Amino acid sequence: MTHRVVVAVDDSAPALAAAAAAIELAQLQPTELTFVTVAQSGLDTTPILTHVLHLAAQAGVTAVGISSDDGPAFEAVLAEAHRAPADLIVIGRSDKQRPGAPHVGSQTGHLIEFTDVPVLVVPTPPRHPTTRPTPPEPTPGDTP
Repeated sequence: MTHRVVVAVDDSAPALAAAAAAIELAQLQPTELTFVTVAQSGLDTTPILTHVLHLAAQAGVTAVGISSDDGPAFEAVLAEAHRAPADLIVIGRSDKQRPGAPHVGSQTGHLIEFTDVPVLVVPTPPRHPTTRPTPPEPTPGDTP
């Protein structure tokens, strides 16, 4: 059985993490992978679509890219998910958290609220290691 997966992408680290996760999933089972981006304010989305399609091709995964002209990103992703129809939507979790705000960005929140398709929210990999390196043990004769 082929699965249909729709992935929301832009040039952010969370979106690239989502693309990488979707590509990994597509390597495990037959998948129709569709990357969706929105050209907000006339921005050219060709470079990011080219990049994620290249990543998929390098991994041996066939994918297509779709660019919507305008509007909220979640609406473009929902439209494609319903057109396909998708079995899964993959989106990156925004790392721009405000105090008291939900732990997902507004586009992700709207997507989760208005879809009946399962959504995989992918966290951004940490920028810094979560553990500190252990200092070397002192050798005899060292002074503190």
